[in-house]
Amino acid sequence: MFRIEYPYLDMKKIADSGQIFRFNVYDDEFSLVAGDKLLFIKEDKNGYILSCSEKEFNEFWLDYFDLSLDYGDFEKNIPETDVFLKDAAKYSYGIRILNQDKWEMLISFIISQRKSIPAIKSSIEKLAKVYGKKIDMKIPEFIKNIDADTEFYTFPTPKELANADIEALNACSLGYRSPYIEASAKAVYRKDIDLNAIDSLDDEELLKALMSLKGVGIKVANCVALFGYHRIAAFPIDVWIKRMIDEHYDGEFPLELYKGYAGVIQQYIFYYGRESAKHSSN
Repeated sequence: MFRIEYPYLDMKKIADSGQIFRFNVYDDEFSLVAGDKLLFIKEDKNGYILSCSEKEFNEFWLDYFDLSLDYGDFEKNIPETDVFLKDAAKYSYGIRILNQDKWEMLISFIISQRKSIPAIKSSIEKLAKVYGKKIDMKIPEFIKNIDADTEFYTFPTPKELANADIEALNACSLGYRSPYIEASAKAVYRKDIDLNAIDSLDDEELLKALMSLKGVGIKVANCVALFGYHRIAAFPIDVWIKRMIDEHYDGEFPLELYKGYAGVIQQYIFYYGRESAKHSSN
């Protein structure tokens, strides 16, 4: 058990920000699966209690939550006249761009096409249960809101999905995405593309390499670049972002103001726009 307190860190907002699909919220408690690691988190008035040791935190979670990067400067270029983005940044205080697994992000965002976040999460959990490995870890005593019988599974490896049957993939509610997942898994498993090696490419070339995979268009490639390769200059445009740009910027967002970190701004717009829509429909 290890306690942390950092500025610009809000676990609930990160879990709901659309960049991660295996980070679940139970009131003031959280479960998070990353690779073969399972983390439980409890929020209290003094910060967060984590189920890991200080050593594990420093070796893995510190980087995973991007806690070495100062997020305080990312709002400095927002013009005073841009009231919408000022409000979005303020509302989204605490969101960070996680350093997630490249392979998991590739498959997750292929799945994400034309799916709601709850549907994406459901499909990913089905895949993990069928093709992943059960994580043998007991829920710690300080966690009260998660059922003790809840099971957690690792994300499937390229080998596991490359050998998957299309019918079984379809049973995970993947629909037309099943052949894309099968093709990408085979390409990664056969080393037709090396997801780690392409990290050395510049942003433009990285997007091209990702788009060489079946079912990966510009939006998915930008999401994988931002959330899997931590290319925070990437600016994925999905339905929510396009709607916000159309409504508040007459269809043209001033990306040049946020060169090098537009992906952080994208997260503020996405989270604020989606949450505002939720509240307006209630």
